[in-house]
Amino acid sequence: MAERQKLFFPSCNFSSASPEAAKRIRRYLSRTMEVAGCCQVDEKAFRPEYRAVYFCQACRERIEEKTQGSMECEDLFSYLDRDSGFSPPDYSGLTVNVQDCWRDREHPEIFQAVRSLLQKMKITVVELEECKERSVFCGDLHFEPKTRENKELLARYPGTPLYRLPEEAVAALMREQVAKYTCPLTVCYCNRCVKGVLAGGGRAVHLLELAMGTFKSF
Repeated sequence: MAERQKLFFPSCNFSSASPEAAKRIRRYLSRTMEVAGCCQVDEKAFRPEYRAVYFCQACRERIEEKTQGSMECEDLFSYLDRDSGFSPPDYSGLTVNVQDCWRDREHPEIFQAVRSLLQKMKITVVELEECKERSVFCGDLHFEPKTRENKELLARYPGTPLYRLPEEAVAALMREQVAKYTCPLTVCYCNRCVKGVLAGGGRAVHLLELAMGTFKSF
């Protein structure tokens, strides 16, 4: 059976937050695959003859919702990890924590690919206790506080999604997560995770910024 044609979903949120890295990965992948528009409006992208290459968890959820499993999906980091033509930058001397995304808890292939790419970039990873499938964090989409103060804070907003809480409440929750980090820099591969770490006063970089060489300060 012939391999399905690949279609890259570029993530609007990442493109807005990291335009240069977004431009570089689009340029690199467009040599071997088509590039979709926004997953919320590009209805033509959802065709079963395509194999979706994504790195945004929201894009994956949208693809699965629209195609009910008829469209194969592959995360971008697994794709880059096995791409013999991809040569990531060398960040020798950089030591980081990795913030795994709660939404990827059923995708161990992503955990493996993320760490393999970091290793190829000569980056040392110090693992958190709540790593991989044990992660409880996805920025202001999902967090499971353990401190008494934050449990009491959430009790004042019953039934309210985290992203609808007042900014100061979200910051208090995110500070609890940031306190778990042991390195000056945390690598995320989820747009919401990056925003959450920053909201908590931490220092975060998206993995794709590293892979595309647009992260300069380390």
